[in-house]
Amino acid sequence: MAFNTEKISTDMAKIAGNRYLTAIRDGMAVIIPVAVVGSFFTIATQLPIDSWKAFIKPYVAALGLPITFSIGLMALYSCYAIASSLAQTYKLDRNSSATVAVMVFLLLVIKPGAITAAISKKTGIAVGTVFPTQNLGAYGLFTAMLAAIVSVEVIHFFKARNLVIRMPKGVPASVSNSFMALVPAAVLIVAAWAVKEGLHFDVNAGLLTLLSPLAHFGKDNFLSVITPIFFNSLFWLFGVHGAVSSTPVYPYWYKNLYANMDAVTHGATAATVPHFMTEQFFQFFVYIGGSGAILALCILLAFASKSSMGRTLGKVVIIPSIFNINEPIIFGLPIVLNPYFAAPFILAPIADGIITWLAMISHLVNKTIALVPWTLPAPIGAYMATGFDWRAIILTLVNIAVAMVIYYPFFKAWDRRQLATEQAAAAADAQTGAAEA
Repeated sequence: MAFNTEKISTDMAKIAGNRYLTAIRDGMAVIIPVAVVGSFFTIATQLPIDSWKAFIKPYVAALGLPITFSIGLMALYSCYAIASSLAQTYKLDRNSSATVAVMVFLLLVIKPGAITAAISKKTGIAVGTVFPTQNLGAYGLFTAMLAAIVSVEVIHFFKARNLVIRMPKGVPASVSNSFMALVPAAVLIVAAWAVKEGLHFDVNAGLLTLLSPLAHFGKDNFLSVITPIFFNSLFWLFGVHGAVSSTPVYPYWYKNLYANMDAVTHGATAATVPHFMTEQFFQFFVYIGGSGAILALCILLAFASKSSMGRTLGKVVIIPSIFNINEPIIFGLPIVLNPYFAAPFILAPIADGIITWLAMISHLVNKTIALVPWTLPAPIGAYMATGFDWRAIILTLVNIAVAMVIYYPFFKAWDRRQLATEQAAAAADAQTGAAEA
């Protein structure tokens, strides 16, 4: 059977364009600002200055508060954002749809407790109702996704069949939209309550059990290093954003990062935190310049090309690639469906992933403890994400060099062919000019 790359590319594009995956991707992106700012409080405790560490030590626990309200509540923020994004695709009111989704999510994941007078006396916490926050963080992300999608779908179902309360013309849009969501909201809220309190079914625990095979790729093992890299590169080779392949694993990566950040607030250092398997492991040590460790190829194009196209393209794409923006070279060279670069586009990041894995399990480089902006150049981002470990800079430079070695023979083959094409075109133009003269 012939290998139909066009059909595969079309099918994978449909997957990437799926409204649910798009909503999840966009919703997860919303937490980046608060997560990054929250991470700065962790970074502040790791500045490699002894006098600063001594000064900040009494305040480490207090500095953990912004972390709790950023990464620690990421499922809550994501639920609202995912529902809002999905509602937009159906032309539903984003605010009312997302608000309903958040309430459904809270009903499913929160079991309120109580601080009694006796407990208050022992702990100093005021008497009253308390909400455990564990499921509002990474542990609740799958339920947040489910609550957001189901809520919006139910609201869309009711609106499409006109099973809603419509207000007269002249009523403010915000009020009208709220009433339009009233009937489906009642159905959703009652259903969520019935599942939780009537059936005594823990949806969050059920989802974690159902999706437990995915958890393997969030663990600190060799397979969890190479598998996401392989599929990320494979998706890009067919023109589909590679992050789509990692969407199901993000909750586990964020859970690991939060565990590392929490460990730091309780006295651990970036060298002793429990997990290396986080998104930052890939972002700054593997996907240097973008997926495929593509900065290595950009350097070769800019400084080693003999072909005019190679040199020109390299000078154009190297700057965005330094800041981890890879679309210009992915679609400009292109990498997509290019037989010259398919193999190194997969092999180079896998090699970098293995080297980084070995370095971290051997304690040669600190593990990541903070979420920093993904657009930072790899050496800087790696340095900050590992709690200012200078060895992280060395590791990123080694990884770039390794990737360049892997890309080099494939780059040379492409460059020779491109040079031959340019020379043939120049000769043809010269003959045409001579004939016209």
